[in-house]
Amino acid sequence: MRLVTKRDCLAVGMTREYVAFDLETTGLMAETDRVVEIGAVRFDERGTELARYEQLVNPGRPMSPAAQAIHGISDLDLAGAPSISDVIPGWLDFLGNAEVTTLLAHNAAFDAAFLGREFGRSHRDPPSHTVVDTLALARRLIPQARDHRLETLSRLFGLEQTFAHRALADSLRVKGLWLALGGPGVPDQGLVGYPILDVRGAVLIPRGWERLLAAIASGSRVRMQYEGGSRGTEPREITPRQVVSRGGVAYLVALCHLDAFEKSFRLDRVKQYDVIPSRASAATGTHSPEIS
Repeated sequence: MRLVTKRDCLAVGMTREYVAFDLETTGLMAETDRVVEIGAVRFDERGTELARYEQLVNPGRPMSPAAQAIHGISDLDLAGAPSISDVIPGWLDFLGNAEVTTLLAHNAAFDAAFLGREFGRSHRDPPSHTVVDTLALARRLIPQARDHRLETLSRLFGLEQTFAHRALADSLRVKGLWLALGGPGVPDQGLVGYPILDVRGAVLIPRGWERLLAAIASGSRVRMQYEGGSRGTEPREITPRQVVSRGGVAYLVALCHLDAFEKSFRLDRVKQYDVIPSRASAATGTHSPEIS
């Protein structure tokens, strides 16, 4: 599965559309916390708004005081709301066709994990949409910003600040940020996009990097060309350990054989890589990250 491109949309005679969305939750742990509100806005490449979605969700558990202090949603607010199982059909209808729709979220790994867990609890397969991360894009395009929180970037670009930390209001800010960053014109290889977590696999890795999972599982070495490290772009051999998300940035944690230290490498700075075959396996070839 991959990121939807303009070429894909033209092939089926449709215009690419975006759904910027945000979730409010009972806490920060997708494994144990629950979604309590979904907000979203659908728009086209020109920024023309096409539809909005806003829905409270009864989590079936008490709201944590810390979470309520952030978004203001109380147990009383949720008492008459539908369960996530009842909400999912309408949410899927709003998301529409994954072939021509790209999802957007700020810190997409968080939202992709929460959505995936909720689909799993409802005994449903996750949809095949890609969730592109506006946080990772902002970090790449405006590294000089004081920080890359949605509130900070919204002030920087003069986006509406009303009802911060409510799902629909934040999804409108994600839309505004995507357009302010020139998102529709950014080459696909410059984007970090996540699949919605499939709890049967429970490994959340950005699109285009699935071959690394096999290398991690087998303990294989990888030869990669990395841009931005202290050693320039010279090829280096690593043994990958795991992929993690920190502050909306996807990192590959690996043992670097140049200096025998475990390091973290930003995936958006890996230009190409080779999985070095073991003696018992055939060569796999050179791969560039493909999310387009």
